[in-house]
Amino acid sequence: MIVAIVPAAGYSRRMGRPKLLLPWMGRSILEHVVEALRVSGIARVLVVVGPHVPELIPLAQTAGADVHALKEPTADMRATIERGFDWIEANMSIAPSAWLLAPADQPLVEARVVQRLMASFREQPAFSIFLPTYRGQRGHPVLLAWRHAAGIRRWKHDEGINRYIRHHAAECCEVPVVSKNVLADLDTPEDYQRLLAGTGQDSS
Repeated sequence: MIVAIVPAAGYSRRMGRPKLLLPWMGRSILEHVVEALRVSGIARVLVVVGPHVPELIPLAQTAGADVHALKEPTADMRATIERGFDWIEANMSIAPSAWLLAPADQPLVEARVVQRLMASFREQPAFSIFLPTYRGQRGHPVLLAWRHAAGIRRWKHDEGINRYIRHHAAECCEVPVVSKNVLADLDTPEDYQRLLAGTGQDSS
């Protein structure tokens, strides 16, 4: 079983408003991301929601995700992900074989990319971390064997998941994809307008 963890506990400071509530393809960005993950065949999607954005809870649930509503804010994405590990271990009777780190601020996430990562996980057991690449550049989402949950918990407290992945370079498998969307990110109003324009949407 492969699960997706969607960290949704950030403060969207550069955006100036909760970015996961922004409209995208007729619904919120969060709903769009959850739907793309579910369509890919991921067994379960867990959205970890910060206490400052309770509006995200019904959106995630309606989209078909499990929700872990945090009572206290987290310091960074790594801490949010670790709270997701806690929820999975407490609420799932069988440990997943792998988990997908799926940042919610990537509205262009595609089911076919997630499916390619899952296929690579099944077909290449010599590796345990799978990263999509477009023309040699690494993107998101990233698929990791479940044992890395314990590894991340033990990792240096002042370093994030990206550093953890780089430290485990020998276990990484780069998975080339044809979509540059794996590189797309959403942090600022300018990013939002650019991504909207690229899909023929407007912000009205």
